[in-house]
Amino acid sequence: MRVTGNHLIELTTAATARQQGKLASAAEQVTSGLRVTSPSDDPSAWLTAQRAKLQRTVAAGASVAVQASRDRLDETDGALSTIGDAVSQVRALAIQANTGTLSASDRAALVDQVRGLQALALGAANRRDVNGEYLFAGANALNAPFDAAGAYAGDGAVRQVPDGLAGLAATTIPGSALTAAHGVDVLPLFGRIADALAANDTAALAAALPDLTTAVGQVAEARSRTGSTMAVLDGTLRAHGALADSLTTAIARAVEVDTVAAAGDLAKTSQALEVSRAVSAHVISLLSPST
Repeated sequence: MRVTGNHLIELTTAATARQQGKLASAAEQVTSGLRVTSPSDDPSAWLTAQRAKLQRTVAAGASVAVQASRDRLDETDGALSTIGDAVSQVRALAIQANTGTLSASDRAALVDQVRGLQALALGAANRRDVNGEYLFAGANALNAPFDAAGAYAGDGAVRQVPDGLAGLAATTIPGSALTAAHGVDVLPLFGRIADALAANDTAALAAALPDLTTAVGQVAEARSRTGSTMAVLDGTLRAHGALADSLTTAIARAVEVDTVAAAGDLAKTSQALEVSRAVSAHVISLLSPST
């Protein structure tokens, strides 16, 4: 095949154009930090990155739900702490009132304190979260779980959310933890003590003391369960963080460039383009008719 002057010029011009394209691609990689931006760049790497991004998105959504559950349990623990303190104070008052050193009027004077602690504990037991849902209502989250006397109207259901790791995470401690199902009916004890004080009934006070002791331990146990559940959720959040880091690394390996290598390639490609341009100019000068 005979190579004419025009054909030779076309070949050198095409070679220069290819080098220009390589330079543009190398410059884009250095600027963006990405080796793969579309399926055509590297189908396998692109697909790997897309799968990892999907997993990361799902895990991030689950992490938000788990964090919200963790925050709810933190509020629950605060409410249980308030109830536990109130029960302990009522127990101390009942022990004080059960001694022979107090008169009927002295005991009657303690009624308001007990009623105040009862209102404090009932308010904590009917506390709502940031979404307006009752913390201790179980599955009936839109209805107040305890009535004015402290009777429980909720259920024993424990709400759960997917943890994003092929499992479920608990999000609530039901108010049934404060009922006879787990020891004694904690909140009604306040009314019993107040009534006994008002009636100067030391026998009723003495009879209530074991229940008060049980109630103190019962609330402590509920707090322990809450703390254990929060610890599980904390572990889940840490696992989410590790998974997100791992997926981010996988995405980077699939589609990002080695910046040092990319800079080196850019320099080499730029040099190759200059050589190609010089060759083209030389060929054109040799084949152009002299004037």
